[in-house]
Amino acid sequence: MNIIANIISAGWTVLKSYIKWTIILWVIVIGVGLSLAEAKENKPFEFNLTSEGFVVTTDYQRLQAVMSDAVKKSKSEICHAPDSPYYLKTKNYTAYPTLEDCLASSDKARLPKNYKVKDKS
Repeated sequence: MNIIANIISAGWTVLKSYIKWTIILWVIVIGVGLSLAEAKENKPFEFNLTSEGFVVTTDYQRLQAVMSDAVKKSKSEICHAPDSPYYLKTKNYTAYPTLEDCLASSDKARLPKNYKVKDKS
C-alpha cells in the first residue's frame, strides 16, 4: 500500500511541475509576443517637411510605390531605381514614377555612386 501511495505522490508531483512550467512558458511566450508587437513601429502616416513643402506619406502609398516599381528618393536626396543595389534597403523615401522625375525634383537629387542607368529596351 505504501508503494502505491509513493507512486501516486510522485505522479502528482510531476503533474504539478508540468502544469507550473507550462504556464510559465506560455506567460513568457505571450509576453515576448506582446513586447515585439509593441516594439514594431506601426506608422500609418509619415510626415516630412521638405524643400517642396509638407509631405504626408501613407503605408498605402509606400506599398503602391514598391508594387509599381517606383523610383525612391531617400532623405539624402539619392534617387534609387528598382534595379539599384540599395532599392530594397531604402525605407524612408519619397516615391516618383520615373528616374527623370526624381532627379528633376530638386537640385541636390542624384543617382547612387557607381550606378549605371539601364536601357528599358
